Amino acid sequence: MPRPLWIPTVLVVLACTGSLRADSVGAGAKPPEVALENTETRSIASKIVGRTYGLLIALPDGYADSAKSYPVLYVLDGWHFPLVEFLASESVYTKRMPELIVVTLDHDGTSLESRGRVMDLRRLDFTPTRVPGDDYSGGADKFLAFMRDELIPFIDATYRTDKTDRGLLGHSYGGLFAIYAMLHQPDLFRRIVAASPSLGWDNGSLIKAAPGLLYQRQFRTVADFSYGSDESGEEKLESVQPFFWTLDSLKPDGLDYRFTIYPGENHNSVRPYSFSSGLSWVYR
Repeated sequence: MPRPLWIPTVLVVLACTGSLRADSVGAGAKPPEVALENTETRSIASKIVGRTYGLLIALPDGYADSAKSYPVLYVLDGWHFPLVEFLASESVYTKRMPELIVVTLDHDGTSLESRGRVMDLRRLDFTPTRVPGDDYSGGADKFLAFMRDELIPFIDATYRTDKTDRGLLGHSYGGLFAIYAMLHQPDLFRRIVAASPSLGWDNGSLIKAAPGLLYQRQFRTVADFSYGSDESGEEKLESVQPFFWTLDSLKPDGLDYRFTIYPGENHNSVRPYSFSSGLSWVYR
């Protein structure tokens, strides 16, 4: 049974006759929590991966009273849910995005194994090659099969979805996986937002594989790639730019893409810019 998504708040303040005051709750009582409207939490057990994932879902305003089918945006990493839910709901009013269903995959708290191991599990799921000595790497093939054969059919059977219009948004290793999915299963997601993708993973293994994959694939894809100017490590610009040079030289048919660098932003601070601008561009 789906549950509404609740976000705890430390202090509740109310505007009253032009002033702010703390909401009165009994001494020692827990303050009320903040709920996001039109949201649900679910979970899905994957036989392919062998783990259970949390799903944070945002539905469009009026979903319950309409008969419409909606595009679905799949978002990697549960901590992105409040930001993307806000962007999706508010962008409808500014006509920068259509009404859509947001499905965010969450590694945290869905099983005893996942607690305290979120970063390991997401690295395992999102990286395309196994690095010697790192047991939590190289699971992107299984994770993509989970999305294709288990998650997407579940969402399509549970909600009114437009099966021709799916998007995928990921950041960091999630961005690396978004590009992996685009190259290996280009018919699965029509729209891709890859923010600060970790293309330097395993000495740029996906960059090296990209030319052959791009030659073999047929695309009907709109993709937005972006970085902050102050990236480092596996997202360092000089390490990842060969992938975009390959795209520019091959110009794959059916792949409409752009590459943006946001001045002064780092690996974490770039997300509000890359998500907002990237989503509005791929849904333009």
